[in-house]
Amino acid sequence: ESVTLEAACGSGGAALRHGFMAIMSGMCDTVAICGLEIMSQNENITRILATGSDWESEGSKGASFVSLNARLMQMYIDRYKISTESFAQFGINAHHNANLNPNALFHKEITLEDYTNAKFLYESLRIFDASPICDGSATLILSKHAPTANAGRPHVKITASASSTEFVGLADRVDPLAGEGIARSGAKAYKMAGITQSDVDFFELHDAYSIIATMSLEAMGFAKAGEGWKMAQESHITASGKLPISTFGGLKARGHPIGASGVYQAVEAYIQLTHNAGANQIKKDLNVGLIQSIGGTASSVFTHVLVNNT
Repeated sequence: ESVTLEAACGSGGAALRHGFMAIMSGMCDTVAICGLEIMSQNENITRILATGSDWESEGSKGASFVSLNARLMQMYIDRYKISTESFAQFGINAHHNANLNPNALFHKEITLEDYTNAKFLYESLRIFDASPICDGSATLILSKHAPTANAGRPHVKITASASSTEFVGLADRVDPLAGEGIARSGAKAYKMAGITQSDVDFFELHDAYSIIATMSLEAMGFAKAGEGWKMAQESHITASGKLPISTFGGLKARGHPIGASGVYQAVEAYIQLTHNAGANQIKKDLNVGLIQSIGGTASSVFTHVLVNNT
């Protein structure tokens, strides 16, 4: 029995988890997961997206995800006494990788000077700290059956699928910078897969905003609180670094078509693990890939672990 799941909202991570659970429960043998989003044709897209915030305390009062993430970024800057330029390397790395990816939205590298001279969208958040509005689609097949020997298709195995939530409104959280939903989702995934963060070879994180990338690195145990940005600044997130991220450009530069983004991550992790990434291929042995898709301002989080099954 097979079924198709479409990620109609969220970031596609939920659809991947639903497919995983459908197979693990015995309901289905094979599942096709399709993520699709057309955002460019709606002039009200910013307001529509804002309905994913806490509408009573945020969206209805004029807040957008740009302003909410700018608030998080300013809180982070104030707490850890860093400059706005500390986040620059997230965008620089994403654009470099996207420039090698024929399916990316942006084929333009940026420099530190480009970043510092870029306009601010809201408070401390620059245009290169935010992902673009775009269209896109991605599909992958999950099955409990391994491909036959003569199929000629390499495969990877999903060893963990975990989700968690956080208060939707930033004002309701004990510590908005802690990324508690991210940490809980990650801890569940690590435990399910029987790994720790030290086993992860690359991380396709949800870099819709530089601040979320920073918080994810910290909440997932790759950096101490207040030091996630250092991983970018010290080139640890590049294709040759100790934890490559956004290897095809990420949400920032490959593009963030909301309902397809999480599916894109899974497809890209598959391509990396099977060494079919071409110019975007990470130049080291790969065994474990981590992907994470986030909804809202890190209010719903889906984390998956994929392993090389050859």
